[in-house]
Amino acid sequence: MLRRFLANAAAAALVGLAAAGSEAATVTFDSLPGYGDVISSGGTGSPYVENGVTVTSTTPGGFLAWWTNPGAAHIDDSGTDFTSGVMLTMGQAFDAISFTITSFGYDWFDTPGPLSNNIFVTGLAGGATVASAGFTLSSLIGDVQTFSLGAAFSGLDALLIELAYPINTAACGAPCGHFDLDEVVLSAVGPAPVPLPASGLLLAAAGLGLALIRRRKA
Repeated sequence: MLRRFLANAAAAALVGLAAAGSEAATVTFDSLPGYGDVISSGGTGSPYVENGVTVTSTTPGGFLAWWTNPGAAHIDDSGTDFTSGVMLTMGQAFDAISFTITSFGYDWFDTPGPLSNNIFVTGLAGGATVASAGFTLSSLIGDVQTFSLGAAFSGLDALLIELAYPINTAACGAPCGHFDLDEVVLSAVGPAPVPLPASGLLLAAAGLGLALIRRRKA
């Protein structure tokens, strides 16, 4: 019994050390102010801080706020008070995992041509671009899209998610496209834990085992 306990305790200690190196954080925008609140406050709603993540507008003076759906950041590509993108930081290195949007579609005046990659995602490290990806906003109003980011978006200092006005021969409104941003998942990359020597783990586990045996005898 004691041998099994020692083995289990040592394994649990190793798992604990491995798990201590990273911490996931999801930005849900649940406490983000609404458009009216931002106007009445005289500010822009930026920066917004949640779960150790700081979110700032990438558009100078652009509002970081919800519009019709509380708990989501409204992003559009031009012509309104809203920002066209956000930058997320954690104060330490992190991996960017995924983000979710709800499309508001497009305001086309004419039949549009094909669209591609009007959502731009950029990963920065040391002030330089180290990863980039493009996604296409759905033309279906209410369509929920979740985009996963690959291994290239690892060890970042900042993550940018931006919506660009589509370059198309068809006439479009301003904004042309817009969406609600939600559920941005990041994972902090902490300093590597210092592992205890195997003998140290066993001694610690043995101490726990002896304490339990003495308590049982008592």
